[in-house]
Order: sequence, then structure tokens, then C-alpha cells
Amino acid sequence: MKTKKPVTISNKQIEKTFHLIQQAGTLMQMPRQHTKHLGNTFDTVASHSFHVAVISYCIAKMEGLTQEKALRAMAMGLFHDMVEARTGDIDFVGKHYTTADEEKAVKDQFANTPFSKDMTNLIKEFEERVSLESKCAKDADSLEQMYLEWTLSWQGNKLADRWFKGDFKDRVPYMKTNSAKKLAIKMKTSTPQEWWWSQFAKKDGTVRNIEKLLGKKYK
Repeated sequence: MKTKKPVTISNKQIEKTFHLIQQAGTLMQMPRQHTKHLGNTFDTVASHSFHVAVISYCIAKMEGLTQEKALRAMAMGLFHDMVEARTGDIDFVGKHYTTADEEKAVKDQFANTPFSKDMTNLIKEFEERVSLESKCAKDADSLEQMYLEWTLSWQGNKLADRWFKGDFKDRVPYMKTNSAKKLAIKMKTSTPQEWWWSQFAKKDGTVRNIEKLLGKKYK
């Protein structure tokens, strides 16, 4: 088996790569702008991107894509808002009055990194929404926004409940994959804690392993 030659990376490329890592770090501290409208939200740009990446992978596999293509969709989900480290997050209201030069920001963000061409092409593919991978990632972006609203609505946030109902009507019909639509319907008929309740509780609501709840001596 032939071994690949080690990649030669210049000091400039190392510096720019570290700068990119720093920008990713700022997204962990950047609340999304809908906080000013919804109030008690819990997400940041980074947490949103992570969740979009996971959902992108799930949708891609549900759509029958190969592992390689599903991972590409996941990468799009993870990096789709990376540019907001430079442009900031512009919410739905702001987009009526403000535009950001995202193309220039993406170009500057990845410039002089060893993977500049790969990443700019990935973001371009996501924005063009032609490939199935990009459609999966965009559907995941919408689904994740709805997930936040849905979760907050179960916590009593009436504004989030209104948003979720509106997004279900306005976003779901425009989703490009049937898998995303099916997940949206499942979300609407589920609860945020069903993932563990369905596993550890019986259909009548009683827990399956009472000793885990009360302790062995109460069994």
C-alpha cells in the first residue's frame, strides 16, 4: 500500500486555521437573535449548528444516501452558519432591512487555510440547494428551528407556541425531502421527553424499573 506524502502546511496556513478555530469558538458565546423575540431561549449559533448537523445526517440516511454523502450533508449542517462569526446573526425581521455580504465573508473566513477551496465549495453547494445533500441540510436547518420553538412551547412559552404553529404551516410544505416532513409531523405529535419516557415507562405511564425510581429497598 502506498503511503501518502505528508502535507506541507505553511506558518501562514497554520495561523489562518487557528483563526478559524477561534471564530468557531465565538459561536459558542453568540446567542441567536430570536432571543429578543422569544425571551427564554437556550440556544447559541454553535448549539444550533451542532443540532442541524445531527439532523442533516439523519435525514440524509433516511433519504437513502451513502455514508459519504450523509457525512457531507452533516458537514454542511455544521458549517452552514459559520459565517455568522463575521456577519453576526440577522433574524427574520432584520432581513427585511439588512443584508450581509456572506460571499465575501466566507471567502475571507477560509482564505489561506489548507482546505479553503473545499470549504468554500461546500458552503456554495449548501446555498445553491441543488444536490440532495444540500436539501437535507437545509431541511435540517428548518427542522432544528422548529424543534427549539416546539421545546419552548412545552415549557409554557406562548410566543414560541405561536411561532411553531406558524412554522409548521409555512416551513413544512417547502421542505424538499419527505423524510424531513415525516420528522416534522412526528415532532408535532410527540413530547420533548418521549425519547426516554417511551423506553423507561409503560403505556399506562408507570415506570418499568421501579427500583431505579425509588431505590431497591422500596421494591
